[in-house]
Amino acid sequence: MRPERSSPARPDRARRRARWIAIRGIASGDNKGFEQSVAMFVDGIYYGRDQLSRMPLVDLERVEVLRGPQPTLFGKNAIAGAVNVVSRRPGNELEGSVNAMYEFNHDEAKVTAVLSSPLTESGLGARVVGYYRTMEGYFFNTRQNRREPNVREIFTRGILAFEGDSALSADLKLEYADFKTKGQPREIFGAFGSYNTIFAGPLFVDTKEDYVRADGGYESRNKIFNAVMTANLELGAHTLTSVSGYLDYDVTEQVDVDFVAPVFLDGTVQTEDYRQLSQELRIASPGDQAFNYIAGVYYQNTKLGVTDVVRFNPTFLGFGPPFNALGDTTNDRDYSQSSDLISVFAQGELSLTEAIRLTLGARFNHETKEGSRVLTVNRGSLNTFPLPVVVGTFRALNIEAHSISGKLSEDSFNPMANIQFDVTDDLMVYASFARGTKAGGFDVRSNSLPNSTTVARPGAFQFDSERADNIEAGLKYKGRDLALNVSLYRTKYKDLQTNVFDGTLNFNVRNAAGATTQGVEGDFRWAVDRHFTLSGALAYLDFKFTNFTDGQCYFQQVPDVPGGFCNYSGKRNTLSPEWSGNLNADFSHEIGRSLKFGANLNFDYSSSYIAAANLDPRTTQDAYLKVGARVSIGDIDDRWALSFIGRNLTSERIMQTAGAVPLATTITRNTGIAYNAVYDRPASVALAFDFRF
Repeated sequence: MRPERSSPARPDRARRRARWIAIRGIASGDNKGFEQSVAMFVDGIYYGRDQLSRMPLVDLERVEVLRGPQPTLFGKNAIAGAVNVVSRRPGNELEGSVNAMYEFNHDEAKVTAVLSSPLTESGLGARVVGYYRTMEGYFFNTRQNRREPNVREIFTRGILAFEGDSALSADLKLEYADFKTKGQPREIFGAFGSYNTIFAGPLFVDTKEDYVRADGGYESRNKIFNAVMTANLELGAHTLTSVSGYLDYDVTEQVDVDFVAPVFLDGTVQTEDYRQLSQELRIASPGDQAFNYIAGVYYQNTKLGVTDVVRFNPTFLGFGPPFNALGDTTNDRDYSQSSDLISVFAQGELSLTEAIRLTLGARFNHETKEGSRVLTVNRGSLNTFPLPVVVGTFRALNIEAHSISGKLSEDSFNPMANIQFDVTDDLMVYASFARGTKAGGFDVRSNSLPNSTTVARPGAFQFDSERADNIEAGLKYKGRDLALNVSLYRTKYKDLQTNVFDGTLNFNVRNAAGATTQGVEGDFRWAVDRHFTLSGALAYLDFKFTNFTDGQCYFQQVPDVPGGFCNYSGKRNTLSPEWSGNLNADFSHEIGRSLKFGANLNFDYSSSYIAAANLDPRTTQDAYLKVGARVSIGDIDDRWALSFIGRNLTSERIMQTAGAVPLATTITRNTGIAYNAVYDRPASVALAFDFRF
């Protein structure tokens, strides 16, 4: 089996945006009802929630990034691609390592320690990893008088593995993580119209882009636990594999959801509680025959609970009507969901000749989901307005008390086909087709009913599944000193799931009618000589929505679709630069007989893109070039090394995501606006020490 040759792995082409991953311009966003478009798998277990992308990647055997739909081996929801992470297992010898790093600009400290050893002569071994990280942050919050994001992360992993002389091998992995964060790398910018006189005047909101901010704060606590039991049984020449997984995380967040210094929506509390059980059984042929195959079944059960209490502070009581009726009120959202998924899959590779291989595969999925959402509007003791007045004011913000529930059942059949031809021993060309689907579900965050007649912008609840059909062709060359990959692709998306801000406080999930992405990607690695290596990648992306007629209009955009919507057809998606690429230069040379000098210079480029989901051109991120470097000196046998590491050395200011400031157009009565964005980290310089034995 050679699935990796038909979908070459390129870690540089996966971009992590905030807490989700994007490939070829496709990402899911942060609605807690979404499955992620780029499916992440860690040691065979599906990490489909955005919170799980925060897990640190330490002590790894390999990371594979597969682009385009991956329906057969990686299952449902891998519609834009898959990230496959494999941890290191215990070895046959005692070994260990310590990596310590301190970053000077933002006071970041990080320590990773690994110890691995055989425990018995019969094949039992253990590997333990510990990770600790703190950071003061690269923003300063003047209201909180602290640097942000202020981070403390603890992570530990233990693997017990058995591989003896018998036909059975197995390992058990246990992981625990505890993440604490205070503050966000978020800033207000782009004040326009009357926002300058209202908020930059009597209410004072700092809109200068200088990594200084002021708001009521953000705090989160995320605890993650997972256990994985993997067993392999040799059945003659075949291998039967069982992967059993349990995944559990709990998140509590306290957020100032208006992101500004005035006390409006401070103290909003959000929680998320997730449980996942999964079981996979698969059988694989020997792998050295004219026909090789892998087939199996997969079951997954999940339960999700989300609460969200949005608090309008008593500050509103001092405003004029109608906003004074919001003072000392809350709208409380309670969401629950359960799902069951069962899949059957098979993939086979047939060698038609010594040079031509045909791979066919398919996966059938059956999934059921149940979801419910309840929203209530409550008055505190300081609010003396009649309930109808309070309710009417909330409706003006597209928020209304409601209760809704639903069930869905989905079946999908996702085929793939790939043909490979070895032109020479060094050059292979391929062509492939793959269909992927991503589950439908229920909108967690919406604040009103989808059929409401009492709010200006009705909410949402159930959304449909996505489908993607991808065709791709390319070549892979691997010579003595040069490796080169080039691919051309075209992907058609149907019912693309989008999460759109409605201009006040609410986000609603909609299915875009369609989208098409196409482009060219290439990467290379060239060993110029035994001391110097060049590597890099370049990608061109053409993204267009097709027949997406119910998009959210941005500020002052004139609606061109009945119902107050704007037509996105023919437009690019958010966060989808036309060009992107990177270049790395690595140099190493011996110093005497015992030392080694190393140097790396790296560049990451992106052309401009729009950072807001409603495609507001005022949130355009200009093209940028990030520069990084590493200089090291160490033992010639890699037993120790001391390194200086610099990232984003020119302090490029990069928006990872952006949107309108909540309540901006509401309080200005649609005569002004400002924006907020999450920013990438500016220049950082660190000292690192590595020790191995």
